[in-house]
Amino acid sequence: MKYLHKVIAGLVLCTGCITSCKDDNKTELPGGLLTDKEEIAIGPEGGLEKIAVLSDISWVAGASKPWIAVSPANGLGAAECQLTIDSTLENTARTAQIRFSSEQAGQKLITVTQFGFGKQILLNETDVEIENSARYEKRTFEMVVSTNINFKIGSVEYAFDGIQSDEEKAEYESERTGWLTQPRQDDLAVDLDRKARPRTVKANFRWEMNTAPFVRVAKIHLVPMDPANDQLVDDNGNPIEDVVLTVRQKPALKIEDNRAGDSLAVITINEKVQSMIKFETSENMQNWENVTLWEATDKDLPCEEAVGRIRSVNFVMIDMKEGESLPKEVRYLKYLESFSIRSNANSQIRDIHLGEEICELKHLKELVLYSYGITSLPANFAKLGGATNEGYAGLKSLSLSATNFATLSTITKVVNKENFPYLTSLALNGSRRTDSLSDLTLVQGGKYNGRPIGLFVNVSRGSERDALLSLLLWENLQSLTLAYNFIEGELPTDEEMETALERAGRPTHYTSDDFSTEKADYLDKLVGDTCRWLLTDDNPVTFTATDETTETVTGQEIPRVLPKTRYLSINLNFLTGKLPNWVLFHPYFAAWYPEIGFFIQQERGKNSAGELVGFSNIDADNFDFTYYYGAEDPGSNTTVSGVAYPLYYRRFVANSSTENAE
Repeated sequence: MKYLHKVIAGLVLCTGCITSCKDDNKTELPGGLLTDKEEIAIGPEGGLEKIAVLSDISWVAGASKPWIAVSPANGLGAAECQLTIDSTLENTARTAQIRFSSEQAGQKLITVTQFGFGKQILLNETDVEIENSARYEKRTFEMVVSTNINFKIGSVEYAFDGIQSDEEKAEYESERTGWLTQPRQDDLAVDLDRKARPRTVKANFRWEMNTAPFVRVAKIHLVPMDPANDQLVDDNGNPIEDVVLTVRQKPALKIEDNRAGDSLAVITINEKVQSMIKFETSENMQNWENVTLWEATDKDLPCEEAVGRIRSVNFVMIDMKEGESLPKEVRYLKYLESFSIRSNANSQIRDIHLGEEICELKHLKELVLYSYGITSLPANFAKLGGATNEGYAGLKSLSLSATNFATLSTITKVVNKENFPYLTSLALNGSRRTDSLSDLTLVQGGKYNGRPIGLFVNVSRGSERDALLSLLLWENLQSLTLAYNFIEGELPTDEEMETALERAGRPTHYTSDDFSTEKADYLDKLVGDTCRWLLTDDNPVTFTATDETTETVTGQEIPRVLPKTRYLSINLNFLTGKLPNWVLFHPYFAAWYPEIGFFIQQERGKNSAGELVGFSNIDADNFDFTYYYGAEDPGSNTTVSGVAYPLYYRRFVANSSTENAE
């Protein structure tokens, strides 16, 4: 009412000045009706406007267009009218008239002009700052956009803020780009159901953790989907090409190449993989559990600078999420010899990456990825084998147990005797993504109930047969584990292995070079007289199958397959067919404990053809080793007619040893 009183006072004063000049001194309003405004301009979002009316007669008010409502619409004498103006749906301006009229004074017009919405992309926030590290579920930020056009992300510019030297640029270049995961275009779709009136859309960006000691900057350019017809304008109506959202990520702590840097790297990795086991940072690092340090007295100390640095580390009970990679800080563990990461939560249903950074560890000899969740190996993983890159020690032990690989060939095209000449232990067991499947006829396209089942291959043919053969031709392996996968088919026959050995340029049967009299050679050769039968052709040994059929062979007829392998397991798969002689007469066959690690296939399992699985020529529950080590102690005899390895009787039956036994 204060507004009305002020306006009326002004109108009355004006009227008084005019009427005082008249000769008859009568007080009247010119035209009988006055308003405080002749024109009104308003923005596209609409709103409320007030008009003060001064009159001494009755009047009626109305709008020429339905997007304006006048209240009150009539009156007698002075009044305050309120205009309710809708927001527009158009990009262009529109006009309307407000008409005040009376029978005595005629009408008075007020023009209302409403500007249209410009074609805009408006950000709720144009600058976003994020942390360098956070738990997986918190590593996102939301972009809120109000717009009246269809738009997309045109480009993302990445940069560091604060890098000074060329050396720093080279070192951290890999960290500069690609740390934002953009939303899908569908997530940016705008429902323009109100024409040019802006609508709001929200989209999430996922970010990776920053390992560089510099602020990372990403400029996200939002542009029209149809730039030819949608010209963006700024708040002042000036044409622009795009709208930019700037994201700044805080820097990480700088990890130095020293003992303190090792401890910081381990703590950071442990935090990022969300391990339930914490390191006691108040303790000296040499007292940390799951960590060992290099000591000056270590025989295989890489160099003097390695003393006090981390030699091995073990991360357990972790919780890495779908799509995550091993934290990049692992590359700072310069002298690491053994790395182990185990037991990721829900690893069977998550696809986790290993990352390229671990491939930079030149002193790594042991790598354990147990129940981690990887489905593929990094592009540079072969570097860890030590054959292709100078300065690498080369892995001796590799465990890819309980992982999510789909095929054997995916592994062997990288992990093979050519790339990993020093490897002696390889574990590929437990790659099942479901524990409830025993009938492979239910598998469709490698999936069961719509989900991948893991390592599901038929080793009887094709690339998977070749993958298995490449493992069986790997002479240096001392341990090979293939248990508890979805492997079906038959093992290679003796004839097939002889052909494969010949093509590979390897001896097809055992020779004197496979034997030694030096106990120090026990890892690489057969020491003593226990297995000398393999060099003979005059002491035939007969194996009797479950169907009472027999096969008689001599030592020189046994294919030389995995001659150094002290342990081989392939149980709890879906294999069928016969166990070949290269298995039944292998010099370490009894040491494999085949009743557990070889004979038993999936209980009541069926292969893809619907056949019950299991080996056809052996009794898994009542296997007879008489052909292998005889039925009694051989005494001083190293050779017994019809028995392959009589001295093993004391080791596996009498549970004693002889001077010549290994």
